[in-house]
Amino acid sequence: MNRDLFKQDIPRMSMVDMVVERIKTLLIEQKLKPGDMLPSENVLAESLKVSRGSIREAMKILSAFGIVEIRRGDGTYITTSVNKKIFNPLLFKILVDTRDYRELIDLRAMMERGIVDLVIRHATDEDLEELSRVLQRMEELSTTEKEGHKERDKADLEFHKVLGKLCKNSMIENIYAFVMELFAPTINATYGLEVHKQLLQALKERNVEKAEQIINQHTRIWCQVNGIQY
Repeated sequence: MNRDLFKQDIPRMSMVDMVVERIKTLLIEQKLKPGDMLPSENVLAESLKVSRGSIREAMKILSAFGIVEIRRGDGTYITTSVNKKIFNPLLFKILVDTRDYRELIDLRAMMERGIVDLVIRHATDEDLEELSRVLQRMEELSTTEKEGHKERDKADLEFHKVLGKLCKNSMIENIYAFVMELFAPTINATYGLEVHKQLLQALKERNVEKAEQIINQHTRIWCQVNGIQY
C-alpha cells in the first residue's frame, strides 16, 4: 500500500486524534476498505510524522471501536464485518447524559415507520415466517407463570431484532438494534403481544399505511405503560 496515502495537511491536534481522524477519512473516501491490512507502526509513524506510541494508542482506540482488528504476529486489519462495539461509545454517552424519553420515542417511531416500509418492499413471505415464529414463542411464554416474564420480554426484543434484519439494510438494522437496546429495560411483552400480531398481519398484507398506524398505536401503549406523556 502506498504510504503517501496517509499523509495529510491539517492543523495540528492531538497526535493520537490525528491518526484516528486520518483512518476515518480514508474509510469515508473508500481509500481504505474492509479487509485491508494497514502498514506497520514504523511506516505509519513516518507517513503521519508522529511517534510509534501515538500510532499504537490510536490503534487501541480504533480496535475498541471495532474498526480495526489487531492480529498478534500478523498485522492490523480493517474489520470485515459490523462490530457492535462501534455503537458502544454513543450508547454510553446517552446513558450518562440526561435523557428525554420523548426524543428517544421520536427516534424509535421514525425508524420503525421507515423499517416497516422497507420490510414490506423487501421481505419475502418466507422471511416473515421468522417473525411468526417469534410471536409463537411469545404466546407460549404468555401462558407461563412469573418465571416466564423475562423470557417473554426477551422474545419481544427478538421480534424487533428480526424486524430490523428483514428491512435488509445492515446500517439501519444495526442502528435500530442500538436504539432498542436503550428501550430494553422498559420492555413489557404483556402489552405488546397483540400489537405485534397486528403488525405482522399488516406486513403480510403489504399494507404500509396500516403498519404505520400500528407503530403509532404501539408507541402510545408504551407511553401509557411507562407513565410518559407524549
